Amino acid sequence: MSSNIVLFDDDCGKCSRWASFIERRDPYSRVKLIGQNSSEGTETLKSIPERLKGVDSVFLITSEGNWYAKSSAIWRICRLLKFPWPFASAMFLIPWPIRDILYDIYASLRK
Repeated sequence: MSSNIVLFDDDCGKCSRWASFIERRDPYSRVKLIGQNSSEGTETLKSIPERLKGVDSVFLITSEGNWYAKSSAIWRICRLLKFPWPFASAMFLIPWPIRDILYDIYASLRK
């Protein structure tokens, strides 16, 4: 795997806007955006780790093949974007259960 992949829900308006946000702030093309409902997304999701099956989230698959979901994916994606967005990755300092609760609240407002 040569680049980082972001799998997003391409049937969700907020998620599609998030993907556009990433695209505009990724001048070095470090992130490949793939809609989860596209044929490539469906194929990619076949290799999702067992621990993430059934998780409704944006996913980051790193160039090393590591999978991240929810807030863990978000702060790692921010780290890949142009200045000043890498500073947002400081959210990793907040304990992951709290970050994921906030992610879930925000995600419940989508569609």
